Amino acid sequence: MLDRLRAVRRTSRGYMAQCPAHADNSPSLSIREVGTKILLRCFAGCETRKIVAALGLGLKDLFTDTPLHPG
Repeated sequence: MLDRLRAVRRTSRGYMAQCPAHADNSPSLSIREVGTKILLRCFAGCETRKIVAALGLGLKDLFTDTPLHPG
């Protein structure tokens, strides 16, 4: 999933990136792994389903056994 995002940077709690669901000039999308779930939060208010759709994914793709960033 991270490879589908722009301006990705690691944070102490996960990652930040530009939100693909709106014209984002500064990274506003928080991406975190909690167990087998990937949590997305756009601080500009975009809905998760719109973010996932903009990435070409489905909500089911937020539940995975594969880590976001292997290694």
